[in-house]
Amino acid sequence: MRTLSLFEEERLTLPKSIELSVESLRHYGSFYKHWAIAFSGGKDSAATATLVAHLLETEQIPKPESLTILYADTRQELPPLHTSALNILAALRDRLQPLFNEGCLATRVVPPDLDHRYFVYMLGRGVPPPSNTFRWCTPKLKVMSMERELEALRQARGEKFLMLTGVRIGESAARDQRIAVSCTKDGGECGQGWFQHSSSGAIADKLAPIVHWRVCHVWDWLLQADLELGFPTLEIAKVYGQDVSDGEEPINARTGCIGCPLVQRDAALDRVIAQPEWAYLKPLAKLRPLYWEVKKPQYRHRKHGEVNKDGSLSAKQNR
Repeated sequence: MRTLSLFEEERLTLPKSIELSVESLRHYGSFYKHWAIAFSGGKDSAATATLVAHLLETEQIPKPESLTILYADTRQELPPLHTSALNILAALRDRLQPLFNEGCLATRVVPPDLDHRYFVYMLGRGVPPPSNTFRWCTPKLKVMSMERELEALRQARGEKFLMLTGVRIGESAARDQRIAVSCTKDGGECGQGWFQHSSSGAIADKLAPIVHWRVCHVWDWLLQADLELGFPTLEIAKVYGQDVSDGEEPINARTGCIGCPLVQRDAALDRVIAQPEWAYLKPLAKLRPLYWEVKKPQYRHRKHGEVNKDGSLSAKQNR
């Protein structure tokens, strides 16, 4: 066995990462009667949901009195990813139902309110497409609807519950910084699950059991979950650009809404429409140029009576 030098450290393997996840779920999970899983249909939340389901099935972690899996359906996901999410949600329900008493397991699809959906909010109200300086999409499409559902769940359970998320170090620099600050403040250990404790009157405490997983661990688990455990997770790899059948190296890809105007290139959509079975989605590539066009001043709402020094109407928007 090779001895590591002073400047090296042993890299986590998938089995070791799972072992640390089990430890955090055993420890923090035992404090709560009710659990919920935040599921978006992406690779990290899918890995979290299927891992927790497998560990419950094999009795490696304590079973809560109730478990609720909430799928945040923005209605803007790529169709293959949306279909994959619904299939995974159905599999989770079928696999976990025998473990819980009647009414103690729920899988819910959580869409945004109709008035807050992407095209209704943008075309119906005249709000410009989201940008990095006016990013209204995340709170309107996901955060507000999930908060509403979580508040209802808190009232139904009558006590604070444990919320499991797929947050993971390495997804973004901003997120890593938030994790680092939180761990420093709370004394938490990222290697054993990132735990966020809140006041007794809050909706839930949060645990990210795979926060320490590398992206290759996520891909390896999704492959194992499909081929060995029977969860329909393989389709996610094709959408994200990690085709496990052709030996590609794992990539740290992220997806967003169809034609997301916040990124320079919609790599996920490009990947999807390049595949024969999804080539019919090619017209979706025309959305991004359309979003850029409608943000031009001539299409903006202006406040009545406002003019510039040159006599032209102001481009200030009514939001």
